[in-house]
Amino acid sequence: MLRPYRFERELDRSIAQWLAWLPRWEPGTLRRRSDVCTICPRYADELGLDDLPHGPLHALVTSVESLLIEHFLRNSAAKFPELERDGEWKVWLDRGIVRITASDGREVDELLDDDEPATPLDALLHGGVTPVQAAEARVELVRLYYGLFHAAVNRLGNQRTVVLRAVDAYIEPKIQRMAEELVSEVCGA
Repeated sequence: MLRPYRFERELDRSIAQWLAWLPRWEPGTLRRRSDVCTICPRYADELGLDDLPHGPLHALVTSVESLLIEHFLRNSAAKFPELERDGEWKVWLDRGIVRITASDGREVDELLDDDEPATPLDALLHGGVTPVQAAEARVELVRLYYGLFHAAVNRLGNQRTVVLRAVDAYIEPKIQRMAEELVSEVCGA
């Protein structure tokens, strides 16, 4: 892995920025969303922040996830430079899933199941990386991704007490005030 201390330092900076932003957070109006967030539940489960409103959690998690993706792509390019060298393969993340696709858009698994497997000559003519080699690289890249994910979760977990204090100081009073206003409006008290 390239410079893990850099990842940790950037995670700390991201958390500090979130903590600085948190006092400005205001509860949104209740409105129906058409799509479900696919990023936050993984972090909420790992960190025990299930009760945190989605807005503040999403602000924290998306910045952490962006750093994770950036470091994953940098590390994957360093570890497997041949994969994307000639544009024959693309390494990317899709909601926490490591994907490797060929230049024609097909997933590496589709190419493994292809009736006409690539010969060594085909591999030489097409960038030198066979579907089997790309699939083997993906196994390592999945390990890399989950290593980075757990490093991020552990780093956030180390600051969980600070996060919970900030939630108690800035979010809970706003939610309480919103609940009191709702009760007053509904009950006329």
